[in-house]
Amino acid sequence: WVYVQSVDLAPNPSYPITQSYVDIIVRGCLKISHDFAQMFLETTKGWWQDKQQHTDECSGAVNEVDTYQSAQGEKNEDSHHIWVDDRHAPMYVRADRQFSFEKGAEIDNLIEKHHPNALKRRVL
Repeated sequence: WVYVQSVDLAPNPSYPITQSYVDIIVRGCLKISHDFAQMFLETTKGWWQDKQQHTDECSGAVNEVDTYQSAQGEKNEDSHHIWVDDRHAPMYVRADRQFSFEKGAEIDNLIEKHHPNALKRRVL
């Protein structure tokens, strides 16, 4: 599987990576096999950007550092990591809350194995 955007747009506060979307993608991978899900996670890039600037749509100000709260409840400063844990209130239209509830820990374990820093920096 490959998804290629017509415009190269990194995740940002207006268009974050949502956990509900990741859960649906990984569900499809797991239907093929556990190994396929691992391969997908190993080869997927773009969980966060090394540097990113965000322009506030109202003020036009450019922010390089934003404060966020991690899934572990820690407050951190980071502007280049835009991955939202929305399992409690999915933003993705085709989200499957039941699947995410039942398999969330398994998916998190897979992600942690291949992208431990990204998972730690996922925000609420």
